[in-house]
Amino acid sequence: MNEIPETILDHIDNIIVPGKPFDEQKNEYEAMVSLYHGLECLNYQAGEMEKIVESSLDVEPNVKQFRFGSMPGLSRVQYSMLTCMFHWYAVSACNYARLVGAIAYRQDKNRPRPPEYIRSVMPEVLGFRDKIAAHFAWATENGKDNAAERRFSIFPQIAWNRDCLEVCAMSLKLSKGDKVTDSRSLKPWSITKIHKQLCERYWRSSEDADKVIRH
Repeated sequence: MNEIPETILDHIDNIIVPGKPFDEQKNEYEAMVSLYHGLECLNYQAGEMEKIVESSLDVEPNVKQFRFGSMPGLSRVQYSMLTCMFHWYAVSACNYARLVGAIAYRQDKNRPRPPEYIRSVMPEVLGFRDKIAAHFAWATENGKDNAAERRFSIFPQIAWNRDCLEVCAMSLKLSKGDKVTDSRSLKPWSITKIHKQLCERYWRSSEDADKVIRH
């Protein structure tokens, strides 16, 4: 008896769909193909920039560093482009996860809804997406954002932390009258490290990657 083919969308949460939907190249699966290629490209570019920055650091082996601002290494890469790359990655990664979460929820209403699914997969990226990448909290003045988060959203974000380039590597505390707010809800993350986590979840094997690379 021939086995019915299946496709694993999420290895960690065991999200499986029947058939080979990526072969059909349409609808939500075609959108996931495009997002995958974009995420792979951004991860590669970020990794190359990290190599450039790391090569400029004059440190002894195994010494961990945190650098921010006008550090020499960042002057050797396109800082503005790198900033946009974090924005693009956050929006695209959340869109990919939302599609997976939506597919899973439509199959089984006992699974988390897409927003909760994204939050379980990459909360730090979702926070950055919601308050910075999709729209600056400073510009929207949404009641869900506090004063420190609004101010922090338009600050320079990128820092070198130990072995990678991160956003939200620091937090801001703001006092206004008797009210004190902070940006601690925005957690640090790096493109290259998050991408490794997503590969483990979504594209764990060469077969998983082949589903989308071949298109």
